[in-house]
Amino acid sequence: MIRRSTLVVGGLTLVVGLALFKTKYAVMSLEQQHSQIKKNIQETREAIHVLRAEWAHLNDPSRLQVLAQKYLDIAPVGGSQLISFADVAGTNGGYDPKALDNLIAEAAHDQGAPSQDMD
Repeated sequence: MIRRSTLVVGGLTLVVGLALFKTKYAVMSLEQQHSQIKKNIQETREAIHVLRAEWAHLNDPSRLQVLAQKYLDIAPVGGSQLISFADVAGTNGGYDPKALDNLIAEAAHDQGAPSQDMD
């Protein structure tokens, strides 16, 4: 007959073998996930690199200047558009909102834009 110790050792061998088998496939699954994550990280880095290059191109000052001249109807600030603080200053060192509103309305009228009532 088989001794009791032989059965115990055989049972332990079987349990350890099954545990190793399960651990091996768990490790293989984790390695696969790890390689997929590394691949995703690399793809993301490449996408960031492309986006930074595109951002640099889109924000090139000379390109923006050409686009602004083509699509925006803007001109340099003229002398008639500038006012001094004394023109709107009040008696207490602050500013007079009505005087400022009048100056804005005059400037808008000079530019041909409809004046807006600002209260």
